Amino acid sequence: MFNKLKPEDYPALKKYFDGHHYPLCEYSLSSIIAWNRCLYEVSWLVDGDLLLVAETDLEPPASARLLMPVPRHFREVTPAELAALARRHHHHRYYYVPQDYVDRNKDELCKLFSVSEQAGFMDYVYSTRDMAELAGHKYSKKRNLIAQFNKQTAAGRKVKVERITAANSADCLAVLDRWARDPETGSRLDMLNCERKAILNSLKHLDLIEMSGVLVRLDGEIGGFALGSRLTDGVFVLNFEKALEGVKGLYQFLDNELAKSLPPGCSFINKESDLGKPGLAKAKGSYYPAFTEKSYQLELKTDK
Repeated sequence: MFNKLKPEDYPALKKYFDGHHYPLCEYSLSSIIAWNRCLYEVSWLVDGDLLLVAETDLEPPASARLLMPVPRHFREVTPAELAALARRHHHHRYYYVPQDYVDRNKDELCKLFSVSEQAGFMDYVYSTRDMAELAGHKYSKKRNLIAQFNKQTAAGRKVKVERITAANSADCLAVLDRWARDPETGSRLDMLNCERKAILNSLKHLDLIEMSGVLVRLDGEIGGFALGSRLTDGVFVLNFEKALEGVKGLYQFLDNELAKSLPPGCSFINKESDLGKPGLAKAKGSYYPAFTEKSYQLELKTDK
């Protein structure tokens, strides 16, 4: 029987996620816990050496799916194993199947599953060094925007960068509260309210689920924050980034400060997907990703 996921499960499940090689942002255990019961309910079960994670939508018709199994000591789970697990546990689809797994196993997968790309779920992955240094002509616009932001300091406005801790984490919610009062962002509140729940989960359990990030204060008041978690060895996933509207260069400043705050062994930053939104895709492309990773869905064929 599957167990409903709780933040307190993090220490026990962490050993599965510590060594996994899946490149998609959905395989951050911290993120899974943060989003639980926002859009879907998450449950888990251990089958042999594999951790199975299931998502069930909260809204009718409450569609359910499995993520790729996470082995205790990472190995590639074969398509035949995926099919057997799905049947044994009464599921018929997998979400967030990495592109490289599909490429390596396409012939066998197509015998057992209908394989389709998940539009809008392609992850953008960046070099941490590039985002920290912003060197070269291609980043000239980013450097210019940060320079415009920094002029506020020269003009007498106090700008302070802090690491997010349990002591200051609640201040991050003030950014969302100011969004809610802004008529220009009010139309985004449906998604924001759901995302707010996920951010609140993250901040409430910040130390337990090992999330980290930076916040920026403008004259003592919170101006924005960037919050994320470990994905794999050497990869940090930026789960949440929010800043006040109308402060030119603030998002670029936040991106740069986050990259500079990461430890030396963190070579890449996964900034998640664009959700099929052209504006978001353009913004993510403007940072010149080192690579992208598509996500696929597998639907079990009933006659196999």
